[in-house]
Amino acid sequence: ICLPLRYMTIMSQRMQIGLVASSFIISLPMQLVQIALIFSLPFCGPNEIDHFFCDIPPILSLACADLYANELAIYIEDTMFVLVPFVVILASYIYITRTILHMPSATGRQ
Repeated sequence: ICLPLRYMTIMSQRMQIGLVASSFIISLPMQLVQIALIFSLPFCGPNEIDHFFCDIPPILSLACADLYANELAIYIEDTMFVLVPFVVILASYIYITRTILHMPSATGRQ
């Protein structure tokens, strides 16, 4: 947004592949931790989930053990997945606002 004429050179195919790869590289270990923690739990009672989508909280409700490690991992991961994008978006809006305020004319600001 701040450099519209350079967008095509900045967002090259290499950059796009790097962004997609980085999202997989960041999210894959976090999900593997959740899977490892869930597979280590003992389950008891009815092993049926009345949900269309098999999400983590319904699976945890079937466990018969202490869920502190699982809940802590979920809290940390959720915080990271919400806080990091929020900070990046906030920083980008600050950068855009700063760029607009440094434009010399009112026409350029529009």
